[in-house]
Amino acid sequence: MQKSVRSALLTLLMLSSAQALSWQGSVVGGAGLPPSARVGVWSAGPSGAPISELTSAPISSGTFTLKLDDAPPSRAQFPLRPESIGWPGVVGDVNLSAPVLNSAVNLFVYDDANRNGRRDDNEALIDAFPDVQRQPLVTVWVSGNVTVSAGHGFSARLVSGWNTFVVDLGRNASVSTYSGQPVNLRVRP
Repeated sequence: MQKSVRSALLTLLMLSSAQALSWQGSVVGGAGLPPSARVGVWSAGPSGAPISELTSAPISSGTFTLKLDDAPPSRAQFPLRPESIGWPGVVGDVNLSAPVLNSAVNLFVYDDANRNGRRDDNEALIDAFPDVQRQPLVTVWVSGNVTVSAGHGFSARLVSGWNTFVVDLGRNASVSTYSGQPVNLRVRP
């Protein structure tokens, strides 16, 4: 990846799968969260169901910092198929420029009641939705370069490794690379 692209990719630094992904943000709507709450990044299957926690961090004074060093595990990598893409702004016919594997990620918040630094089976997951200025923030890993296009002007050029982008859901769905704006993580405990 070129240096100019790297600098544009965030306080949520999305780099290749051999490099780190990290981001910082604030929790919005988390007034009812316990002091032992954590935010976790989970690999997700084609249906969006969580597969495995890739990393997590405590929520401290309503803020969090996450770092992800590796590609998702092979059991969380699936062929990218037009019918399985449920990203915000993707409507109509979806076209892919190349066949690739992908792994979407979802963020969840949970009460780490025993404070062991990871989620246990008895700790419920609460959906958390990242955005930048109320526009959805999407994070996906792909095994190779691919362009995803769909109706209403949606077009995302993804490079091998981690990618993050903001979707402007105006009249047309425009996609822009995340460039370091504050990230809000919206939760509804």
